[in-house]
Amino acid sequence: MAKINREQAETEVTAWIDKKKVYAETREKYQQYIDIMIEALANGDIVIDQDTFEIKHTLLFQIGEQEDTAQKALKYVPRINDKKIQPHMRGVKSDDADARLNALIAAITNTSKADISLLDTADKRIATAIGIFFM
Repeated sequence: MAKINREQAETEVTAWIDKKKVYAETREKYQQYIDIMIEALANGDIVIDQDTFEIKHTLLFQIGEQEDTAQKALKYVPRINDKKIQPHMRGVKSDDADARLNALIAAITNTSKADISLLDTADKRIATAIGIFFM
């Protein structure tokens, strides 16, 4: 992926957050996640479609070892409703924050919870930064 300068990355992430109608107080609370998204965008690890606001995350470490079947990217929807999240929450305990976050990331990427649990920690960091804005 192509790298962009930090200012452009900040502008694009801000536009994405604006589109999601994230409150100012929430932005302050989650500034560390915004910074991760800006860093990932500047480094070319994620791309935000400026028309649809879908995010494409090119994985730093693919899921799966077989080159022809490995998952190399995740696509995050810009919006999701409870009806689409609920199937991913089946079997997840309400007090298990990690499992709930994995289920949410699975829902917004239309990926299995099993595959999300296989993300490398570097990719999980980016996925978490995006996913937190869907909670």
